[in-house]
Amino acid sequence: MPVIQILTPTGSHSLELPEGTVTVGRSGECDIVIDDARASRRHCALQPVGGGYLLRDLGSRNGTRVDGREVSETFLRFGDAFVIGKTVLRLFEQSVPPVEPVDSGETAADLEVPTGPAPVAEAVPDTRLGEEEALSPEDRLLMQARKDLNNLRTAGADPGFRLDDVVLLNCHGKPMHGGAESQSEAIRTLKLLFYGAFRIRATDMHFDPGPEGCQVRFRIDGKMLAVVVLPAAIGKSLLSAVKVLCELDIAGRRTIQDGSFSVNVKRRVDCRVSIAPIALGEKLVIRILDTAILPSTIEQLGLSGVMLRQLRSVLELDSGMLIVSGPTGSGKTTTLYTALRSIDWKTTNVVTIEDPIEYHLQGITQMQVDTRGGLTFSGLLKSVLRQDPDVILVGEIRDGDTAQTAMQAAMTGHLVFSTLHARDTIGSIFRLLDLGVEAYLIANAVSLFLAQRLIRVLCPHCKRAFRPLPSQLVQMKAENAAVSRLYTHVGCRRCMNVGFWGRQAIFEVLSFNDNLRDALMTTKRIADIRKAAGEWTHQTLLESGYRKVIEGVTTLEEVARVAQRD
Repeated sequence: MPVIQILTPTGSHSLELPEGTVTVGRSGECDIVIDDARASRRHCALQPVGGGYLLRDLGSRNGTRVDGREVSETFLRFGDAFVIGKTVLRLFEQSVPPVEPVDSGETAADLEVPTGPAPVAEAVPDTRLGEEEALSPEDRLLMQARKDLNNLRTAGADPGFRLDDVVLLNCHGKPMHGGAESQSEAIRTLKLLFYGAFRIRATDMHFDPGPEGCQVRFRIDGKMLAVVVLPAAIGKSLLSAVKVLCELDIAGRRTIQDGSFSVNVKRRVDCRVSIAPIALGEKLVIRILDTAILPSTIEQLGLSGVMLRQLRSVLELDSGMLIVSGPTGSGKTTTLYTALRSIDWKTTNVVTIEDPIEYHLQGITQMQVDTRGGLTFSGLLKSVLRQDPDVILVGEIRDGDTAQTAMQAAMTGHLVFSTLHARDTIGSIFRLLDLGVEAYLIANAVSLFLAQRLIRVLCPHCKRAFRPLPSQLVQMKAENAAVSRLYTHVGCRRCMNVGFWGRQAIFEVLSFNDNLRDALMTTKRIADIRKAAGEWTHQTLLESGYRKVIEGVTTLEEVARVAQRD
């Protein structure tokens, strides 16, 4: 018969565990009542699972600790102990000999290894291995999932709030609480995943159903990282909970569904949801749109001195056009949002046209493209021009009609921002020409082309220095510079053993001059346009990246991955 040994500073006693889930706390309504001032009325619960018990904290005010650290949920085998205040509770398969009381001055950490005769379960260490091998595949998966989820509570960096501060808000902003037992389990799991995502700065959460369970992966600094495999039942309940948050069709399993909800973590964070049917169920992706990670000023973008002055001069214009180019996920929208935030919206009419709206900005009119409803970039832009705008952000130039309208707006007294899928600044010119935009429009409307990429930053806690090879210095054109060391990635717990922590942008800027405008009117050769640009007063993407390498910010391999030309 399973028993629990309760050790306090004044003595110890043992109780037989009843069947089913057992509650522990100071309240007389609990199955196990402990007399400890630091215990809550309903402190924690023990649920039998396989060869042990699932320990779950019930939102106690002082926490439940295992091995010296506070836990929310964890798996306990027979012989393991957990601590509440100054009380130690240890699980055994059978009765245990009494333990002599210890001095009341002992701390909980001191009580974790009781004095006196060794308990029966610890006298045979091989029994734990046997119990684990006897677990069913489902229980073994659940046990491993609990461990992986618990690791998220200490990974990364302190986000500035506790797990208990995470509140899920539905699409109307109302808090959601668990109802049925399965839904409560799903909500607890979802809250813990969000807490871990904020600790390690994940931007997306992917839930992929498979034959063995639901694989959860986080996108961190542009790379996917496997976090945990949830049992299939929990994965399905979690998916249903997300659908309820977004008010989507729970029964619809063969349709594409999109929605949104929010998470309150002492600030409101919007989440965009996409659900799509796949062979083994439904794939769920949650995009975390946290405005707290956005740069608040253009100085925080990481532009060099010359680039920053060129960008600032464009933002001070009454008319003109800024085009930011780069592949998907290169931070183009973040750069434009930061530029918008530097504009005084109280004295300026700022309008954005986006698909979708990534972040909601105060004092700015934001419009959502809806191609099914006939609201296209081009159509909305023509409508916006009749609403007396000063600054217009066009989320993306996708076709010649949108490009033509945007450039005509830039030439008629409006400051226009937009993005373009192009490789670099010179490539942006040819992309516009390919869309059918007249060369004279490009030459007269565009004030500045900005190309960018995002590179991962080395983790400051584990990066390792090394002496660069001569070939590496030649590659960076730094053979005459006093570069005695470069850095490489290693990996530690803080960075989830990846070796990188955060991202920075590298930039390339092309500002129009008279020679460039003349060349654009007479030639369409890349070499001629590069020559007409003259002595560029900026760095290329590669040169900007090499500068980050020399400064110890990133690695040569990372720069080559994101900025190397074929």
